Amino acid sequence: MLSFLDPDPLQALLKIVVAIGLVAMAIALWFQLQHRSRRFGGGMVASLVMAAAVVGLLVSISPNPSTGTGQLLPLDIGIMILFVCLAAIYRPDQVIKLTGGPSLTYRALREGRELQMLVRERGGWSVARRNEEVMARVEGLSAFEGPGTERYIGLVRETVVADPAAPGIPEKLAELEEADAELRAALKARPMFERDLAKRAAALEGPATDEEPATDEG
Repeated sequence: MLSFLDPDPLQALLKIVVAIGLVAMAIALWFQLQHRSRRFGGGMVASLVMAAAVVGLLVSISPNPSTGTGQLLPLDIGIMILFVCLAAIYRPDQVIKLTGGPSLTYRALREGRELQMLVRERGGWSVARRNEEVMARVEGLSAFEGPGTERYIGLVRETVVADPAAPGIPEKLAELEEADAELRAALKARPMFERDLAKRAAALEGPATDEEPATDEG
């Protein structure tokens, strides 16, 4: 039954196992590329470009099948394709930029999170509402409103420099947390900007210390 693959049954089974392994590897790679694209706010187009880069990388290093020696492509062309493909694989942010930029969901969530962090860095809501940079970004929030992001952006606008104890604000902050979680889930991957924001938050908190406060004992 396997003779159409190879007269030797063992070789035929080996070819089937290898084929299944290659298919499984290709599927796993595709999901990995999609995940990598989503972390930078990209979509299907960026994933396809990176998949094409993987294929191009393999072609650039493939030997000539007719001779079994040398490269399939001329050396200069092969090196150029190799570097382009490596750049596409290791810099998905640039691929996404060239294919239309991050999704609106990604950009809205990033702007909302960064604006909230900026308010903290500028001394809190009461000080930040007098900061020109903060207020300019609050006024620019309309650029991030669109299908699926209106609620989140509206809540950011209403709460980011508001007194958290003012009437109605605690409820809006709870809604904002819910809307934030919805956008985060829609990305289907941990966005890259979270790492930078975590570093900024840690810098605000300052280094931990185990030293006991000094006391005057007379």
